[in-house]
Amino acid sequence: MADKSLKLASDFEDASDDAWRALVDKTLGGKPFDKVMKSQSYDGIEIKALYTKDNARIEPQASVRPGHWSITSPHWNPDATTMNAEILEDLERGVEALAIRIEAGYAPGLKVSDLNHALEGIYLNMARFYLMPGEEYEAAASEMLGVLKDCPPEQGGDFYGNLGCDPLGTLACTGRLKEKAEEALEKAADIALKRKPAAWHNVRTFRADATVYHNAGATEAQELACMLATVTEYMRATGGQGAEIEPALAADADIFMGLAKFRAAGRLLTQVYDAFGATWHGRLHAVTSLRMMTIKDPWVNILRCTAAAFAAGVGGAWSVSVLPHDTMLGLSGRSARRIARNIQIMLQEESGLHSPDDAAAGSFAVESLTSDLCDNAWKIFQKIEAEGGMLKALRASFIHNMIEAAWAARKANIVKRRDAITGVSEFPDIFEKPLSGLGGMPDMPTDIAPAGEEILSLPFHRLAEDFEALRTQSDAMLDAAGKRPQVFIAGLGRVADFTARATFAKSFFEAGGIEALTNDGFREMEALEEAFAESGAPFAVICGTDTQYEDMGLKAAEALKAAGARRIYLAGRPSKADALTGSGVDEFIYMGADVLDTLTRAYDVMGEDA
Repeated sequence: MADKSLKLASDFEDASDDAWRALVDKTLGGKPFDKVMKSQSYDGIEIKALYTKDNARIEPQASVRPGHWSITSPHWNPDATTMNAEILEDLERGVEALAIRIEAGYAPGLKVSDLNHALEGIYLNMARFYLMPGEEYEAAASEMLGVLKDCPPEQGGDFYGNLGCDPLGTLACTGRLKEKAEEALEKAADIALKRKPAAWHNVRTFRADATVYHNAGATEAQELACMLATVTEYMRATGGQGAEIEPALAADADIFMGLAKFRAAGRLLTQVYDAFGATWHGRLHAVTSLRMMTIKDPWVNILRCTAAAFAAGVGGAWSVSVLPHDTMLGLSGRSARRIARNIQIMLQEESGLHSPDDAAAGSFAVESLTSDLCDNAWKIFQKIEAEGGMLKALRASFIHNMIEAAWAARKANIVKRRDAITGVSEFPDIFEKPLSGLGGMPDMPTDIAPAGEEILSLPFHRLAEDFEALRTQSDAMLDAAGKRPQVFIAGLGRVADFTARATFAKSFFEAGGIEALTNDGFREMEALEEAFAESGAPFAVICGTDTQYEDMGLKAAEALKAAGARRIYLAGRPSKADALTGSGVDEFIYMGADVLDTLTRAYDVMGEDA
């Protein structure tokens, strides 16, 4: 064979940034390039329209987990017998690791005393385990170590797992511990260095869980920084025994930023471990984001979790735990747990994502985002250290204030639907049938021990929480009165004239549970007045073209008022319909409007009428 390399693009002229930019500017038709083609993350990272070798930031990357990641299933059923059956089913069908939540006085889960029963018949030398014990870390660790010691000799004693000691994460999440944090750190370190048999070096003690910060509203860089600061505190507590510490991050549906976050975590953790004279071992865990999960249209959660698992697995996670799509509705059904399992199995076995090492390496976009995230996260980490470390930063509410500001910025885009939530704020289905076959929410524990330390706890936020609160109001009105709150679509002219704005208005109102009553449109105001009166709706929204607003808008508003409309909206910006200002139109709805505020006031008006 000829010693000649194949150049697939050899017959084409070299592309240039200037040529690409000229074509883009032509397409934009005078719109500013920087405004239209660039965006910023919530960390202030500029996201470019095109990454090339000339503008990319490719820096040395710490080794990323080679290939396969552990498929982990979450378990929090308080009934030990049921949990045992679910665990066995999961292990028989492809799961390799178990994440078990322990009842901890403020969250439902398995009682510590039932741990042995829940793990009965399970070969713990073949299935990794990860405990989530909250402030019951000491009792849970003692119980789990006892379970391991009692395992039959044929299991060999080569166990893999994590006892889940995470005092700082628990303090941040719940605002309390049973003892002072310093004492909790000392006890957890004692478990790691003295109580746990030295031969069980693959059973780790500390879990630095940063998902609590993510679920409170943290940005990617803030979550990474809080994880680094927590790892640093645990390294100090254990005298630099980094092998005993395993961090966890949330994985959400933003694939590219998620890839960058997990890759950045490996690079940053290598720096921290180097500072303590230790070697980063690569055991980074991923849990699909609870923040992104919705109650309404929960089937979309399957897509979200698939994207999240992809990002975490390809980004270098050691293990990935996919939450079932019905997680927010109660104890997950068998079908939901099966789907959660199969998401990862298909990603690995059918898509082959477990084969390449660091599949995103060399991507100009992902490499650049990774480098930018590292810079931002390290700066925040340094600020936390300047506060005296993670514990002092929590006590001083430094972490709370930082994350609260980040959540406020994100919420401002959510309520305006700039950050769309499929199935909730976009494409809502207010007639969806609720899922059946769920176990319901377990009762919260009541036997809460006195706190040894209390601080301000971090809130738990979901992206959809405010819109779903309105949907809950709508559900309550349906149960009480037999119908939902309604808005009448007053389409002007032909269907083709008002369809675009009517579709927008329907999605706008139904995002908050207000049913949009559609029709074929009106050319005669008498017909409009009669149809609205017959509908029984308290509100109306006028939809049409700008020209029709000038010709028919004022008459339509007058007809609707005469028919008893409690509130009249118009689909379009005020500047597009100046002639209607003061004509009886109460409010304008448009892209970029505060949807949540508009809908909340609509419910307030309905409350006044009740």
